[in-house]
Amino acid sequence: MDLSIDAVKKRGPERHLTSSYNFAGPGTEYAARMKGSDFYENLMREAGRKIVGTKPYDVPINKLDSCAKTHDKVYNNPNASASQVQTADRDFQGCIGKIKASDGIQEKLLAVAATAGFDAKLAAEKVGVLRKGSFAEGGDKRSAFGKKLGNVTGLGSKASSVIQKKIKNIF
Repeated sequence: MDLSIDAVKKRGPERHLTSSYNFAGPGTEYAARMKGSDFYENLMREAGRKIVGTKPYDVPINKLDSCAKTHDKVYNNPNASASQVQTADRDFQGCIGKIKASDGIQEKLLAVAATAGFDAKLAAEKVGVLRKGSFAEGGDKRSAFGKKLGNVTGLGSKASSVIQKKIKNIF
């Protein structure tokens, strides 16, 4: 992942489940966090971005955050296949499914909400609305819907080319 200030500025903000979490939530600057708290803080400040989480920023704060850290490692890999990203999604759901109310009511409720969110994401990928492995650095480059649209556009270009050649042959 590109850790330049310009690249960080272009990415959206980290949207963690609460302001305490280091990994649980979309947009986690995983690579920056893995370089240590000082690196993460300096990069966020220089990029004009909000620092999110609890110091040390490379350590999960609870079981849910720990599951998310493992998940984020795959999401941060630009070479991860769509299948690997989807497996990470399901593994994350399995991991947070083990969180009990005795771990904390808020953590349990957030785990239930995260499970529902990933159910929706995986369903949208399955029907082709989202690209497989969406929201990750890796995964498919286009959704099934996008691929079909591209084929229609390509077909239009081919048809246009044939028509142009036919017109030239007539005149």
